[in-house]
Amino acid sequence: MSRYFISTTNGHEVEGVELSGRGALRALLGRTLTAILHDECAIDGSKECSARAYHEDGKLVMRARATIDITDQ
Repeated sequence: MSRYFISTTNGHEVEGVELSGRGALRALLGRTLTAILHDECAIDGSKECSARAYHEDGKLVMRARATIDITDQ
């Protein structure tokens, strides 16, 4: 198990979560960004967020970005 730290562009932090590997990290990033978009889009219309995941040794190991676009017609 490795320990990862996640930092998002809009100030959310996930600190020291132990995961079994990159697949679990990818899934966590997906759930985290989806939740942020769900919560913040309802509040202030945010439509994009991104995150970086670092291994416990400080090395950047993964980046993620999620976008939602809602347009009136």
